[in-house]
Amino acid sequence: MKEFVDKLFIIILSIFTLIGIYTDTWKVLVIFLLITISALMSYLRIVEKKGILADKILEYLLGILSVFFPEVIIFIPVISYEAFLDRQIIVGIMLAAGFVISSLKMVLSARLMLGAVIGLAVFLAYRTEKMGKLLVENRKIRDEGEINKENLRKQNKNLLEEQDKSISAAQLSERNRIAREIHDNVGHMLSRSILQVGAMMVVNKDEKMKQELMSLRETLDTAMNNIRNSVHDLRDEAIDLKTALEEIAEPLKSDFNVTFEFDAEVGEISKEIKYATINIVKESVSNIIKYSKNENVDIRFYEHPSMYQIIVHDYAVNHGDGSVIDKTKVNRRTVPVIDPVSGEGMGLENIRTRAEKLGGNATFTNENGFRVFVRIPK
Repeated sequence: MKEFVDKLFIIILSIFTLIGIYTDTWKVLVIFLLITISALMSYLRIVEKKGILADKILEYLLGILSVFFPEVIIFIPVISYEAFLDRQIIVGIMLAAGFVISSLKMVLSARLMLGAVIGLAVFLAYRTEKMGKLLVENRKIRDEGEINKENLRKQNKNLLEEQDKSISAAQLSERNRIAREIHDNVGHMLSRSILQVGAMMVVNKDEKMKQELMSLRETLDTAMNNIRNSVHDLRDEAIDLKTALEEIAEPLKSDFNVTFEFDAEVGEISKEIKYATINIVKESVSNIIKYSKNENVDIRFYEHPSMYQIIVHDYAVNHGDGSVIDKTKVNRRTVPVIDPVSGEGMGLENIRTRAEKLGGNATFTNENGFRVFVRIPK
């Protein structure tokens, strides 16, 4: 847009300065050609490499014409503008020669005005080029600023997530500590008190005292049960399902390529589902360690609107032709693989039982490895 405005201004000055050298018949044609050539050069500049090459060729042709045809002198300011932008030194020399030759027949005032218009054209080209570079640099800085801003936003988000994880881990650790201290200290003292009261009831012959001791024992039993339930609740809340599953998968990493994915809101998962998931994955991992002759293991836990999904799959890598690598010839494990279709083995039955107990189901397939697929409703 800036080049268009510059050229329009140069064309107006060129016409005002030199149109008088043409006859009435040529004036309209010269003005038309001047505008057309200027527009064509601007168009070629914005086209890809072929357009730029055509623009340079056109500059050379007009430069040559300016030397041999004095009538082309009106085009020199516009061509000078283009030649400066393209750093066409040879074209510039030809334009200077054309200006000197063509202006010999002009009066001094017209010659000076034309020289001023050419100088102005070169200055406008320089200013436009500089502004273009500044604009590109400004856009680059702005883009880099946006990228840095986005990176900082991501880093800040990750930092907040890590802080939340650290706080959650600290809370879970504190709950475990409290539960352990209650169990080890208060629980043991209550257990000892219950045993002591029981011994006193056996030794004491006074019926009235026995009734009092019986009431005391019932109170201690109630306190013991309440503490036991509280300790269990604290431990249940302290279970981090994602961390627990990662720890279960850890032994696989020495022999398998493990892919672990966890996509769920941990705080919304009930303790029953947590325990079932841990045991299902633990049983599946145990079977893989014992029997798998493959090299890859996927462990995935997904939360859906109405259910949780557990997938544990060990499989082999495919050849390019789609056939599966036979790992039985190279794998050091020689224990035969359990047939998942027939349901052999207590481990698979335990997985199915745990899923069905929570209203879910478990399916097992043996296409390219062994795959455990469990659905548990929320």
